[in-house]
Amino acid sequence: MKTSCNFSFFSSTTTVTYAFHNGHTTPKETKEIPIDSPSEDPIIPITDHLPQPDAATKIQSAYRARVIRTLYRKISSVNSEADQLQRQIQRQETVDAIRTNEREKLRINEALMGLLLRLDSVPGFNPTVREARRKVSRRIVGLQEIVDGICGSAGHDCPCLVAGGTSSS
Repeated sequence: MKTSCNFSFFSSTTTVTYAFHNGHTTPKETKEIPIDSPSEDPIIPITDHLPQPDAATKIQSAYRARVIRTLYRKISSVNSEADQLQRQIQRQETVDAIRTNEREKLRINEALMGLLLRLDSVPGFNPTVREARRKVSRRIVGLQEIVDGICGSAGHDCPCLVAGGTSSS
């Protein structure tokens, strides 16, 4: 059964006419459907095609921005882990544990070294990324010096110095 539709557009209504074939005789049926349009002229988007070198530059710029965001996220995660280690080092029970237990000092030093190794995996081709990486790595090295200073300030009774650490005497 074939149907044919004729659409006629008027100012605010549409007429739909159905005509049936194959021996069926039915009267034409007309229905009016109101059309609500926000404006009288439809908005047709105009695509602005860039010249090929400009398009390539835009694509490369977007790619570089994505790579930089990814690297900066990695630096940021290392920085937040350094914050956690710094809070842990600042607690008195951790300071006491470092002074009395060589394994605690090694555990914290290993965690700090792991953070430095993760920072080393971030390439510094961008000046912003390079500066952020430098800032976090200097902070981690400072935390390592604090941990070494905790053991060094206790004097000669520190197991860190007795167990094979550096001794001044």
